[in-house]
Amino acid sequence: MIALMQEDEPVYLVVGSDSLIGGALLRRLRYAGQHAVGTTRRQTQVEHSIYLDLVEGPDKWEPPLPVTVAIVCAGVTRLQACESDPVMSATINVEGVSALVTNLVSRGIFVIYLSTNQVFDGSKPFRAATDPPSPQSEYGRQKAETERRILRFGNSIAIVRFSKVLEVQPPLFLTWIKAMRKGNEIHPFSDMVMAPVPVELAAEALHCVARVRSPGFFQMSADKDITYEQAARHLAGGLGTDEDLIQPIRTAESGFFTGPIPLHTTLDANRFRNQFGMVPPDAWSVVESVLEP
Repeated sequence: MIALMQEDEPVYLVVGSDSLIGGALLRRLRYAGQHAVGTTRRQTQVEHSIYLDLVEGPDKWEPPLPVTVAIVCAGVTRLQACESDPVMSATINVEGVSALVTNLVSRGIFVIYLSTNQVFDGSKPFRAATDPPSPQSEYGRQKAETERRILRFGNSIAIVRFSKVLEVQPPLFLTWIKAMRKGNEIHPFSDMVMAPVPVELAAEALHCVARVRSPGFFQMSADKDITYEQAARHLAGGLGTDEDLIQPIRTAESGFFTGPIPLHTTLDANRFRNQFGMVPPDAWSVVESVLEP
């Protein structure tokens, strides 16, 4: 396959192609006719992907293809996993990713690193990319530290921050829908917000940055923050179910979240708008899309 490629045709490497965003990006690149390969740390998936474990010598890992652009989607992304095991999660999210990026850049590869709104404290809406990081969670601290380490590579690096990225059929929403259709109560958070971005839009955004190899910061979130309670009520309205089934709780009551809860998760997405004509999605439309057949 490589022999049939034009010399100037880019080769895209999606690190962590079995992740939510990585998988969507790899599918998009291939659908667009791009030469794209993915990596996995799961031995059971190596028939379809290239093996790469961020704990096992990423500084010496050799891409098997002449890669042009690498998009790093791998890492420990669950907030609670990072809180419960900060040493192991940092070994992957900070040490492993930083070593891999250093390795790839040294080979002349342009690297795109996925980051998060969690690098900010959530005290203000629509955070600018130039605002200094102020993370409050362990996950946010790890992402901010990795950003700091790799920024030294200048024009060889792009950092793309997303707010909450949702699957086409988010399991939480589907659980709510199933329960409400049966007449059962649900308990969404009243004090936790999100500015949801559809996974396909996230993949499109990364493809845009990869195509032009544009360095620096990019950010994308929905146009507004909504609480999980508001999202549930919006779904109930679309379903025509009884809103009394929605019995909201605060995050502190759940027993799952012990750290501070951000008041805002929106990001300033003007660079995507100005450079690629991409606009932040409407948060309500993202929720409604779950109800589409």
